[in-house]
Amino acid sequence: MTLMLDGELYTAPIDGNKVENVLDIGTGTGLWAIDFADKYPKATVIGTDLSPIQPTWVPPNLRFDIDDATREWTYKPASLDFIHIRWLTGAIKDWTALYKEAYRCLKPGGWIEHLETEGHVDSEDGTIHDKAALSQWSAIWKEGGRKSGNPVEILEKDLQADGMREAGFTNIKVTDYKTPCSPWPKDEKQKELGLFIYAVFTMDLEGVMQFMFNNIMGWTPEETASYAAHLRRELKDTKQFHPNMTWRVVYAQKPLDSED
Repeated sequence: MTLMLDGELYTAPIDGNKVENVLDIGTGTGLWAIDFADKYPKATVIGTDLSPIQPTWVPPNLRFDIDDATREWTYKPASLDFIHIRWLTGAIKDWTALYKEAYRCLKPGGWIEHLETEGHVDSEDGTIHDKAALSQWSAIWKEGGRKSGNPVEILEKDLQADGMREAGFTNIKVTDYKTPCSPWPKDEKQKELGLFIYAVFTMDLEGVMQFMFNNIMGWTPEETASYAAHLRRELKDTKQFHPNMTWRVVYAQKPLDSED
């Protein structure tokens, strides 16, 4: 998502050349962690995820751990300079508990940054009508979130900023970015961004849907495949559908005068 952030890996007011220990929660394929480790070779970077899908050839200052961020973290208190989190929608039951673990493990003065979206798809020109598969995406995820106990209304309920504040963080800043979900815009930068999000969205669509749609909502594999096909058709039809999503980046600081 660096394209959305004008080429930057983060927005928090840190100097990447001075940070020593960095943690990337929900690292996925490890792309962000690899980019950060490449750019700042003096930093020690750890990427964690439940799935072992990261590459084996990585910068020497980076390692990947298979870990569950919803459990008590094993990192020493006040040992990290920067914690980066993104794309955990539907995976977290208690966001405040997650932020409290981050607070405990950050050094005084350390920063946390969390990028998230709740998957609500809309359009400014009315092309995403009520019967469109894209317009149903958010409602299905919300229902699944209620059934699973893992809330997905992260932006709607302001779970990031409120959770960080409750955990003890200060200097909280919230920034929203509206992006296209497909390459429908005429503007070249927005078109490129839309193409990237389209690729990420559709690359493993059935895999993304499996837990929420099949395990939680009780859909059959055939129903999931049919809905996924409708989504892909609408995303490919850049003349008829102009979908947008909102992403929220929230960063915050552990106070310098904190005792732990």
